[in-house]
Amino acid sequence: MINDFALACSIDGSVAGYFTYHKQTMLIILAEEEARSGINNFKFIEPFMDALISHECIHVVINKIEGTEASDSLDDLEVIVEHNGVKLQVTLNNILFAKDNSGIVTP
Repeated sequence: MINDFALACSIDGSVAGYFTYHKQTMLIILAEEEARSGINNFKFIEPFMDALISHECIHVVINKIEGTEASDSLDDLEVIVEHNGVKLQVTLNNILFAKDNSGIVTP
């Protein structure tokens, strides 16, 4: 379960901010490029915070039970979803297509 939050800036060359976890801390990472440009894309994620926190909690639990590799592989799984009559193949962590606050996309 997530029991803390930390804000950080990436140095890994990522072009967009992202969310991850370390132990039971949810990490909110601002991309280095966004920080240098003064861009704050996190203002658009507020409606998705419940799902993002739930998703990272699922990672934490899987990590405790099965280990890091199994936990990280959750984001590599893909499903087919229908959105506005169009079928799309997306990863399980594509919050825009989640139907609930679990943070997991299901078909």
